[in-house]
Amino acid sequence: MSTSKKKILLIVMSLFIGTIALIMLAMTGFIYWTFDFHPDALQIDTCLDAGGAWNYQLHQCKY
Repeated sequence: MSTSKKKILLIVMSLFIGTIALIMLAMTGFIYWTFDFHPDALQIDTCLDAGGAWNYQLHQCKY
């Protein structure tokens, strides 16, 4: 394979991978927006799993 063909293939593959990454990022944002994902959801889940109670006003876990 010639050098110019390798360069073209590299550019095409880079564009393809970049496009896939952007689509995945957009899909993630859409899912969070659609399902009204709470920004503290992971902290809340961790708190509740540890047996605590989440205080929504203070955004803190109470044990």
